[in-house]
Amino acid sequence: MKKYIFIFFLFSVAAILYLSFPINSKEHFVSIKENKFKLNGKDFYPVVVNYLATLRYDGKELWAGPATSYDADTLHNLLTKGSCLKGLRADLNLIKQMGFNAVRICGIGEEGADDNDRLSKISMMARYGRNQDTTVFLSSDEMYKKYFDALSGLFNEVNNAGLKSIFLVRTRPGVVTTEDHVKKTVTRFRNDTSIMAYDLYNEPLYFDHKERKKSEVNSIVKGWHKMFKMYAPNHLFTIGLEGIREVFEWDPNMLDMDFISLHPYEFEPGQVMNELYWYGNYITKPWIIGETAIPADNDSVTYEEQKQFANKTLKQAYNCGASGYSWWQYKDVDWHTYRANYMGVVTRTGEIKINKDNLQVQGTVKPVAEAFKKFIPFGKKDSCICLSNYYNYSEGKASRIIGHLIDEETEQPIKGGVVLGWDEHWVHSYHTVTKDDGSFEVLGVHPFYHWIATATMYEAVRDDFGPNSSKPGKDNIPTFDLGTLKVKKADL
Repeated sequence: MKKYIFIFFLFSVAAILYLSFPINSKEHFVSIKENKFKLNGKDFYPVVVNYLATLRYDGKELWAGPATSYDADTLHNLLTKGSCLKGLRADLNLIKQMGFNAVRICGIGEEGADDNDRLSKISMMARYGRNQDTTVFLSSDEMYKKYFDALSGLFNEVNNAGLKSIFLVRTRPGVVTTEDHVKKTVTRFRNDTSIMAYDLYNEPLYFDHKERKKSEVNSIVKGWHKMFKMYAPNHLFTIGLEGIREVFEWDPNMLDMDFISLHPYEFEPGQVMNELYWYGNYITKPWIIGETAIPADNDSVTYEEQKQFANKTLKQAYNCGASGYSWWQYKDVDWHTYRANYMGVVTRTGEIKINKDNLQVQGTVKPVAEAFKKFIPFGKKDSCICLSNYYNYSEGKASRIIGHLIDEETEQPIKGGVVLGWDEHWVHSYHTVTKDDGSFEVLGVHPFYHWIATATMYEAVRDDFGPNSSKPGKDNIPTFDLGTLKVKKADL
């Protein structure tokens, strides 16, 4: 009898271990090989829409719901757990119907922390009731369980809609509690195949306020990747860079990530198309567009213009070697600026019936959705287009910076380097890319007072202009001549 009890005990232990630590299978996980994502042995090209989710709290339980910004009528806000999950289900099924195969989830994963306190408390913003926001501190195992249960409900809806997700968190350099928080998160969901990747840090150009050498950034990111891969070996990791201007510190070729996410926007004419050309020629790691869009309300900007922007940037990204493409964002919002308000694929007015479970979404699908529905990312590639204003998007006439960029050791010219100038108060900036002979010309709409120069895999050099140091150049544009700038290879 004791023998059978012992055998039963062994089987029980084995069953518990199997359920707790299942066999490490890569089936249904997204992987990457030779700059292409793979899913179950086939090529997978992520066509992504950024989706905002809100954490809800009733004083006892946490759950996920659609962003309150997506609802035009605050009286219509989804309040109960059941109604929130139904709202997520409706949104995610509509996203799938519009031709997307993945969502980048924002808002519900970006933990709050004090960037200046390495042992900062970790918190989340949550909506309490209809109109009240509250801070929820993740200071106990009980609160973490509630938070992870909320995320589990969200990821379950993503999976049921047939989508993959890129989940945005916010790991801070030097704040070890944020690293511990992300470690807990990736460990908890290490077997969740709905998650394609974690986006560890969004736009350091804007949110990392400390000046850093590339070697320091390289060390930070390498540590993150090594740490999190230990706990979630089947998930991918990325960082969301603003674009070409991150190269001065967060150099895309020096970030030890599975792939790089880039966020080009049309701040200047042709900027997105031009940045895509630079990415395709100078970024050696796998990369995707993590955010891009132009706004359209069918008045100031027509829906047709928005659709054509999506069509041409989808095509340019694919032709220039992107491994995926993401649109910002799912739905229009009311954030008090035209640019932010109307980038959505769906408006906030009208009603859309979803052909599943009697679901509906408040809003109307814009014509831009057709671009994603019809996009086929596996055909023959055409040329990666270089526009005529590639070197100076705005072609300003108020100020000019000229010079040459060379390798400090070999004294050979550097092609594809980036040189940027700022106005007096660091508000407006304009950049250019160095030519075959290392020469550059930056044209600004505002007078230049400060400058910085680098190339990928090189350290940056920077300085200010002295008073009255410009001279009239061609076309009588005040011109600063930096002569020959020597830059040294960055330490790896």
